[in-house]
Amino acid sequence: MLVVFPTRTHIYSMAPVGWALRAAGHEVVYAGPRNPAEIESFLETGLEAMWFGDDLDIARQRRFAGDDLEGEHKLSESRPERYTDAYISEVYQHWTKVFQWTSPDRLLTEMLHFARQWRPDLVVWDPMMYAGPLVAAAVGAAHVRMLYAADQTARLGFQHRALRERRPEIPDPLVEWMSGWLARHGRAFDDTLRYGMATIDPSPSCIRYDLDVPYIPAQFVPVNRPLPVPSWVVQEPERPRVCLTLGVSNRQVHGREEASVAALIEGLGRLDAEVIATLDAGQIAAVPKLPGNLRAVDFIPMNEALATCSAIVHQGGGATIGNAVVNGVPQLIVPGTTWSERVSALAQQKRGYGLLLDLEDLTADSVCEGVGRLIGDPSFAACAAEVRREMLATRTLADIVPELEALAG
Repeated sequence: MLVVFPTRTHIYSMAPVGWALRAAGHEVVYAGPRNPAEIESFLETGLEAMWFGDDLDIARQRRFAGDDLEGEHKLSESRPERYTDAYISEVYQHWTKVFQWTSPDRLLTEMLHFARQWRPDLVVWDPMMYAGPLVAAAVGAAHVRMLYAADQTARLGFQHRALRERRPEIPDPLVEWMSGWLARHGRAFDDTLRYGMATIDPSPSCIRYDLDVPYIPAQFVPVNRPLPVPSWVVQEPERPRVCLTLGVSNRQVHGREEASVAALIEGLGRLDAEVIATLDAGQIAAVPKLPGNLRAVDFIPMNEALATCSAIVHQGGGATIGNAVVNGVPQLIVPGTTWSERVSALAQQKRGYGLLLDLEDLTADSVCEGVGRLIGDPSFAACAAEVRREMLATRTLADIVPELEALAG
């Protein structure tokens, strides 16, 4: 049973492990909150899906929470000096509320009813969906997490544990919530319910935190919408090709684009390069004039497009990072503030195949300079090729199926 947060990025990110398990002869089904807006995303995976609870309405939740979803502190914070006690406590409490929102009582009740009938041996769960380990524990199934980006929940969880060791009077609202629900079903909380009996991690190794978590590194599998590939996408360009994509996750969470599209396009327009920009009509409308070297498209199959790209500019989402890594493409990340964008950008910059450009430093000049370095300095491409080889040498999801079967007994 694949328990997923029902948005396209999350659905696509978990599909490959479902395919690997299905190919090994196992029955596989998605389970999670209903989201009519993503019917096509589920259908495109070819896997069965069961929905429970009320409709998930991200826009309504955003309006309810207000513009600032996390108060003064954000989970995406990456500066150690800002990891104060107040930061850790506030962010941990906030995200406990988020996890309760994504796994409300009605959803849990209906999923548990289904699981008792369907009897899963293994639950693979999205870090956003604590319904996964809760239902697994209630029916006695094995369970593993599958990451889609850097492991922010574990990073925050270990920080909170250290805080409570210093200040035991501070409560643990996540454990209190999970323990209360489990007690109603005759089960007790144990620590595997925080991060899974194991955690599948398809990120490049430089992004992985050094934490006491049983990670199972796995090769990233690109999953793009199954649409025709334009012929120009696979043709070798006459000059360096640069891809600009800002994804959909930030707009879903924040209701707006965090980065200045105008500054990005103006900066890329100054380069002696061919620019492909995945922009919708609303984003294009915010730009007075598109430069002559830019081709704007509403959608492009990212994996295929990156095969002929010399650089990519993006907001730091896990799926975009994975697509760039398996194609050996240097990255300029203008990190969003939703999850792990900045910490991932820092890790890749330190590794040598990417650059970080903070939102407050985003100008046409800084974009032009950053991308100019990526395509002009061969060390970035050489390092990106090395990281690509490391990723392709990592075990595939098919390779780890026996390990998952062993966990499931």
